[in-house]
Amino acid sequence: MHTLSDDLLRLEPGTIGYHSPLRSGPDADTWSITVPLAPFSAADRFDPGTFRPGTGGPDVISTAVRGECIGLPGGDLDALSGRTFEFPASPYDDEYIDASIYLCGAHNPLDVTRIEFGAARSGHIDAALHVVFDFTQENVEIENRPAVLRAVLRYERFD
Repeated sequence: MHTLSDDLLRLEPGTIGYHSPLRSGPDADTWSITVPLAPFSAADRFDPGTFRPGTGGPDVISTAVRGECIGLPGGDLDALSGRTFEFPASPYDDEYIDASIYLCGAHNPLDVTRIEFGAARSGHIDAALHVVFDFTQENVEIENRPAVLRAVLRYERFD
């Protein structure tokens, strides 16, 4: 079993989007968050034992943590500014966050149990996402692990 080290969990600026209640579909009146990881290298993109920091290749892996249909208040960053939200880990609870990361040819689920937002400023907000990566569900040979992902998120609105 391999470890997804903190060296591979370096984040790039991400996005937080509000999906208008006027939209049709399950994402109406919800939020989404996408946080890209800085690209990293592998000798084989399907073998986590070859993952390493940097972009020297031969394979370069670009992926992101994605959360969809997030039940947060309001439709702009002011509703989130300076607030903390807790979420259940179970997909059997309607309030959980549907989140994953694509690695080793699979969409690996992750539990987002807490989001701490900083102050909103000029269309951006800082966020700390408390997550637990679950690689065993997709039989990826990476140990499950918790992490706190600190990201700068740019606001988008989807009408």
